[in-house]
Amino acid sequence: MTAIQPGVCLTFDDLFVENWLAARPLFDRFDARVTFCVTMLHMATEAQLDGLHQLQNDGHEIALHSRTHPRLRPYLERHGIEHWLAEEVDAGIREHRAAGFPATSFACPYHASTHDTRRALGTRFEIVRTKGPRGLTADRLPRRVYRQTGRHRMVHNIGSVDFRHVGQGGTGWFATILDSIADGGGVGIFTGHDIRLRNDGPGRYATLEDLERALAMIRRRGLKFHTLTGFARAMALESQADLAGP
Repeated sequence: MTAIQPGVCLTFDDLFVENWLAARPLFDRFDARVTFCVTMLHMATEAQLDGLHQLQNDGHEIALHSRTHPRLRPYLERHGIEHWLAEEVDAGIREHRAAGFPATSFACPYHASTHDTRRALGTRFEIVRTKGPRGLTADRLPRRVYRQTGRHRMVHNIGSVDFRHVGQGGTGWFATILDSIADGGGVGIFTGHDIRLRNDGPGRYATLEDLERALAMIRRRGLKFHTLTGFARAMALESQADLAGP
């Protein structure tokens, strides 16, 4: 089977629109297209909605990250899966599409899912981001790199771009992951959250300086930037080409 161009999917969660907008010049300079996984869209201000449209017009993807970002298991225990699908997924899809965002990909809040939620999400989205990167070691990295073409509806994170979050390994671990992708091929999925102008202490964010360094590291290794849906469609197209033959 054909191998897709080696690269990364950078994803940023929640609703940090103002700070994401501040990173636009960096994304443009490195020709980086990323996926912003948005929750609480019904609470977004007009300025935030305008900002999300700017990001989408730049070529970035606006994905769904559930409607209100609840913790999955307590929600399911209290309300059940049908309620979760109706209120957190289907209602979110409608809101996103009404606002002009296609909602073709989904990022599970807190990286939580069950067999039943994954099965249901797989009927609604082209691709779903599931497990987080916690606990990965160097010897296990190849299992989190997507090398073979075909339909990938469920994908797991390989790393984080929240460089200011303790326990995420920083830029050294990020470089190790990138080297694994560059050496072996394939695509790795990364998760981040906020992007801040300066270092405000530990937290789920990267500074603009962190992001600039990370984007340069990706480019130096000759890796391609994929959005989540773009990655899913490229893998499917490559698979169709393999089946068609010469």
